[in-house]
Amino acid sequence: MGIYYFHIRDEFGLIEDQDGIELPDRVALLMEVIQSADEFARETTVQPKMRFEVTDADGRTVLVTPVQQSAEIWDLLASMSVTTGGVH
Repeated sequence: MGIYYFHIRDEFGLIEDQDGIELPDRVALLMEVIQSADEFARETTVQPKMRFEVTDADGRTVLVTPVQQSAEIWDLLASMSVTTGGVH
């Protein structure tokens, strides 16, 4: 488990996440980044250079990803259907 901070960087600077979020593992971290990017993209005009810079409680950067790309991944995941035989 750990606390992660989802900062947003664009051409104007860094918007720091002051609160952070506690997540149980790396898979949860990746899913949170994808979902957060989707929410952010829906609420904001996403610029091509916007990216998430995720840091841990010690301030170490653990993940950097473009917001637009992460939002597109969420759209792809949302369009998938799951059946008893697998994912389609």
